[in-house]
Amino acid sequence: MSGVGISFGADRIYDVLNTLGLYPKEAITTTQLLFINFGEAETTYSLPCVAKAREAGIRTEIYPDSAKMKKQMSYANAKEIPFVVLAGEEEMAANKFTLKNMQTGEQVTLTSEALIQTVAMHQQH
Repeated sequence: MSGVGISFGADRIYDVLNTLGLYPKEAITTTQLLFINFGEAETTYSLPCVAKAREAGIRTEIYPDSAKMKKQMSYANAKEIPFVVLAGEEEMAANKFTLKNMQTGEQVTLTSEALIQTVAMHQQH
């Protein structure tokens, strides 16, 4: 039996919910740490740190695609995610990550272990 279907992309649904202020509050409080997606190599580099953060009990996600940085940061703001991780060429070369506190705007470059400790300490307060 044939049928006709339609699908809206997750990005588009997010944009509409965000614009209308309808993003569900329970979704806003879930993620504590968001890894910005700069591309395939950066994602591969970040995945072990994502796994370690989750093992440490930190609710962590990685943005699903390498959208523009502004869009990914807007997503973090809309969901009130307290920390964002940036891992680009410089961080990869130094085997580190840049952790941005979304409330203060402060950025520090850390090892994965120090990054997880910093976020874990913050979640206890």
